[in-house]
Amino acid sequence: MAERATSVIDRTIRRYLLGGVATSILLVGGAGSLAAVTDLSGAVIASGKLVVDSSVKKVQHPTGGVVGQIFVREGDAVQAGQVLIHLDETVTRANLAIVTKSADELDARLARLKAERDGADAIGFPPSLMSRRDDP
Repeated sequence: MAERATSVIDRTIRRYLLGGVATSILLVGGAGSLAAVTDLSGAVIASGKLVVDSSVKKVQHPTGGVVGQIFVREGDAVQAGQVLIHLDETVTRANLAIVTKSADELDARLARLKAERDGADAIGFPPSLMSRRDDP
């Protein structure tokens, strides 16, 4: 009788143990799958302000960016409105090109769908799109 009770307890413990291991594997596998397919290309946008902390001054741009040139050094006196740094335009121009191309694709798709709807033989692209047709 005692042997049978021990057997039942062992099976119950084994069932819970296997359930816990299976749940752990599913959680780790799910988190790994999510990490593998999630695209994390983006920028953190925060408001910026100038903070005086003893002699250290922290400068933060509201939309972020890469510093291309610094016009002042530590200890320099600056005037209100004086340019302190120049941000590199490379990332901003690349983002502008991406957004412009996406807008152009949507304009072209809209023109094609209107031509299909109207039964036209040719697609009438908007002039704003035609003026940039030779752009890379």
